Amino acid sequence: VIFFVKGRTEKAVFSVDGQPVYREEVACVVNKIKLHQREKIAEKAGIDISEFTWDTEVEGKNGYEYLADAVVAEMKSIKTMQKEAMDNGLADAIDYHSLIKAMEKENKDRKEKKGNNETVFGMTQYTADQFYDYFNENLSLQNKRELINKEELTASDEEARAVYDADFDNEDYENIETSAKNLVLENKYQEHLKEMAEAAVVEIPDQMALTQAVKDAIEGK
Repeated sequence: VIFFVKGRTEKAVFSVDGQPVYREEVACVVNKIKLHQREKIAEKAGIDISEFTWDTEVEGKNGYEYLADAVVAEMKSIKTMQKEAMDNGLADAIDYHSLIKAMEKENKDRKEKKGNNETVFGMTQYTADQFYDYFNENLSLQNKRELINKEELTASDEEARAVYDADFDNEDYENIETSAKNLVLENKYQEHLKEMAEAAVVEIPDQMALTQAVKDAIEGK
């Protein structure tokens, strides 16, 4: 799969519903999920975490290959959310290189604000990993809000009551009605994201190249 980015041709490691995923984006996700995946693989192998290496093999696959599968699963969730948000007019671009450009602009703006003694909320300067999470969390919140505004996500009184009965029955319903409805909406949104991810079409032109990108991310290359 080849995509044109900023006047140059680059090879994506794989794509989700036609949206390219580059090596740098793979590295962001590896950094986010590697510790949890290490624990899962060690448990699957029946070994103590202190004995684990990424070359550990379980059922014919090594740690790098399991981690590559987990990266693809995570990217299915991220890219389908990003694509829906872009379709809803909430983002102009969702490819990794555009996000890095946005990060550079954000860092420049924050640096100027700090230099002018203006209030800066959150980070003064983002790393690529930090901005990637920040961008996706904010975009997902905006996307959920948009779906609620369009009434594609709704919470009925009956659904809110059911949540109240299950989770909040030590308080008066009138006091937590809004919280109960918000929880219904959040649960529906998470289910919606899960369904989109499960239906996503992934194209991996070279499985070995993906595994190598994961390995390089682990080794900090």
